[in-house]
Amino acid sequence: MARKLKDCPHCEGKRNCTKSGGRSCRDCLAASGRSVHQWGVVRCSFCGGRGKIWVEEEDEKS
Repeated sequence: MARKLKDCPHCEGKRNCTKSGGRSCRDCLAASGRSVHQWGVVRCSFCGGRGKIWVEEEDEKS
């Protein structure tokens, strides 16, 4: 299997989480140490703020 760098499905490559109507989701807020009641945009906790993740890709068989 080969590994390929793809856009993060959570932040869509933007590096910051804006899943909850322009604000960060509960998971990303908790990962940054913020309360869910605080407004703001924090880095994506799924990709670590990189915007890309490594994905295992099946080898194509001919």
